[in-house]
Amino acid sequence: MLADPAEFEQVIWKIEYLSQAGWYHFYGMSRHGKLSGIGHLYDSASAKAANVPSGECIPIALGFDRNDCIVTYGASRTVSTDILEQVETLGATGAEVLRICVEARSQNEGGRKVMSVTDIAFIGLQSERQADLLKSVMLADGPSLRWCRDRQFIGAAPALARIGDPGIPRS
Repeated sequence: MLADPAEFEQVIWKIEYLSQAGWYHFYGMSRHGKLSGIGHLYDSASAKAANVPSGECIPIALGFDRNDCIVTYGASRTVSTDILEQVETLGATGAEVLRICVEARSQNEGGRKVMSVTDIAFIGLQSERQADLLKSVMLADGPSLRWCRDRQFIGAAPALARIGDPGIPRS
């Protein structure tokens, strides 16, 4: 949402916040200097969704800071609702999950296309005791290669010219 349009060709972002108040899902894109986004609040009881302005994303996500203890999730679950289910099964009642995904596309100085990916999940807990319990069990669950911060995928070098183009000698 806050990316400099001159720095990136395209940025796609998603924020999921499974809070005590509800399940929020925001996503959007910045491309060629134009921003777009949308948000939803899902009601699991009625199975209905209500639109939420994407500009409310950051103020709503800042509510996650009300948790007494926040830990980074690194185990094998990759879906926010599955993470919450795992955490609650381990006895962390009242837990929240905040997942942030960002995919930014740009070019480096050599003209190579670069895609930078961040996919992070945090768990908000009511006490340090819950955090200690989760850490030991999640470590036993094994880490997932899914979770990353600024993982870069770099494309092949661009072709400068093709053989047979005018002005390019053949050998």
